[in-house]
Amino acid sequence: MQKYTRIILAVAAVAALAFACAKYESEDNLVSQKRIRDAWMRVNLGQEIEADENGLYILDKTVGTGKTIGDTAFILFDYVVRDLDGNYTKYTTEEVARIMGTYTNQKYYCPEVVQMGQYKLYTPMENFVKSLNGGGKARFLLPPEATTFAYTKELKKYYKSYGNDGTKPALSENYIYDVAVVDVIDDIYQYQIDNLEAFANTHYAGVDSLEKGFYFVKLKENTSEKDTIASNASVKVDYIGKLLDGFCFDTNIADSAKVFGLYNLNKSYDPLSVTFQKNGYTLSDDGTRTYSTDVINGFSMAVGRMNYGEEAIAFFWSPLAYGTKSSDSYPAYAPMCFYIKIHPKE
Repeated sequence: MQKYTRIILAVAAVAALAFACAKYESEDNLVSQKRIRDAWMRVNLGQEIEADENGLYILDKTVGTGKTIGDTAFILFDYVVRDLDGNYTKYTTEEVARIMGTYTNQKYYCPEVVQMGQYKLYTPMENFVKSLNGGGKARFLLPPEATTFAYTKELKKYYKSYGNDGTKPALSENYIYDVAVVDVIDDIYQYQIDNLEAFANTHYAGVDSLEKGFYFVKLKENTSEKDTIASNASVKVDYIGKLLDGFCFDTNIADSAKVFGLYNLNKSYDPLSVTFQKNGYTLSDDGTRTYSTDVINGFSMAVGRMNYGEEAIAFFWSPLAYGTKSSDSYPAYAPMCFYIKIHPKE
């Protein structure tokens, strides 16, 4: 009898364990993440705190004394993101890159350019950031249910399987954000023009733009008619590409690549072939411009003003460069400066 009792008890224990495991595995993730962050707050803050009207848990906030952030303003936005164990997951700063051992001089560490109202930040985060001014800083805990790009203003603070706009949250865990609004820019294009004008005044005796957002200075001139470049000819070009603060993001000159820490043994440092078009583009009857497809438009415009054997500097705004695109080497909306040398005629 005792033998059968032990068997029944053992089966019951296994069944209870299986039921407990099944219950745990099926627990809603947002409920689980609530338990985790509540425990984190008790340990690190000494108490549980309530979310603000955006669904964020504000740990520290300095509003800042700079410009206010309008609904369509651009901001220069620095951030560092960690999970609740303190592991860095995203960051814009060189300081954290050095701490993490991921620093490289081929990456441009800078605040990210973010436009309000363009779904670049989760909506709850954007609403909170707009409560800061230029120079403002904050630290907050971002729960997964607030990682959505749209939600009703009456944000519910309790936890269901989907975000408040009826879609699944973008993230599945809690994260700590340290953010800083470095600057507020109402007109990103006028901001670039102002920086280009300052650059021209500082380095090139206030040279005027040849057209809006495009500046050009010849360093070495060749006036010989025999060295005039024919339309649609392919010319060989050496170049160094920099941002206005001097950061070199690209070059096809091996010695320059070594100087700027960009040298790559697997890269061939050959001259760049560019199709020459006078002024950098051709015009259709309706005035539409067609630029060289070999290079960005500002580069093409510079080459189109040169002869064989000449050297020049061209600097121009982002509509003639990479526009809204960004990479590890340059941010979005970045004005650029190029040293350009066209090889002698072969």
